[in-house]
Amino acid sequence: MKQNKKHYDNYDYTEAYQVDLEKTVKKNAFARFKSEAVPAGWPGYDYEEEYKKQCEKLEEWELERLIRENKVKCLYRTTTIKSQNIKSGTTLLEAQVYPSFPTPAEMPQTRKKRETKPSQKNLNDKNTRRYLIRLACINFGKGDIWATFGWDDGHKPDSMERARKDVKNFIARINRRRKKAGKENIKYIYIIAADDHTRPHFHILMTGDGVDRDELEGLWEKCERCNTKRIKPDDNFLLTGLATYISQNPHGTKRWCPSKNLKKPDAPSRSYSKFKKTKVERMAKSYEDLKAEMEKAYPGFKFLDAEVKHNGVTAAFYIYARMVRNREKEGKGH
Repeated sequence: MKQNKKHYDNYDYTEAYQVDLEKTVKKNAFARFKSEAVPAGWPGYDYEEEYKKQCEKLEEWELERLIRENKVKCLYRTTTIKSQNIKSGTTLLEAQVYPSFPTPAEMPQTRKKRETKPSQKNLNDKNTRRYLIRLACINFGKGDIWATFGWDDGHKPDSMERARKDVKNFIARINRRRKKAGKENIKYIYIIAADDHTRPHFHILMTGDGVDRDELEGLWEKCERCNTKRIKPDDNFLLTGLATYISQNPHGTKRWCPSKNLKKPDAPSRSYSKFKKTKVERMAKSYEDLKAEMEKAYPGFKFLDAEVKHNGVTAAFYIYARMVRNREKEGKGH
């Protein structure tokens, strides 16, 4: 009688791949550590910390090899994105935990391909909004300006192209003034609202340093009614609320325009070893466990909120969490 093969849990690499992973990693890490370590007695060298880093690095390599060689069909992967504000040093952290498959062919598919198109578009829109939020949270802070400018009947643009040209000319006038004063060009993100349901106007988030609001309003010659104000970021979410409004403006073109001199978010880091299946399932079912595990995984960061979803096709959980490290508050606490 033919013996049935043991069924392995696709998400649990310790079950699916019968080796003592921790023992193997530590052994290899120690060998690498001995060959690469700084000679004994080197001032300021933390041997324990360096050995720990070697273990983490080798474990990640080992897990990548297992999934690449189809030793396991799927692991939970964690993508971490940090957005540090250039003014305050406060850092917003986004952690996304999701199933990762060796190849696209291994990923479960819906029955009809066309069913995935709307969900893919929603995902693209969500990623675009999140990128805008990161740009805003990194580049703008206390004292910068949030403004709304419009067009009166005598200057109403006859096309979106004309409206964009008016905005670009306005920004050019601001930068010419700044150049004469020995200042750098402003940073900005703007979106134009011009449809059949509202009078044409645009919102702009921009540099406030060295900018007089009365002078700024005077540079816009298309309408006398302008609204400018200094912004004050939230202690935890920074400019998330304002940036969300920009990205979801119901009367906007849904196409926001950033300046080229914005500091971009750093590349995300990815890990297979941060959260295992059993831990992900526990986090998905208990908000308190999710909070505790996130703060344990990211020391120094405070948990803010999280979104948990379950996919019936992949039979897996998806977690999106936000955390913050506020340098100003840390300084006051010492």
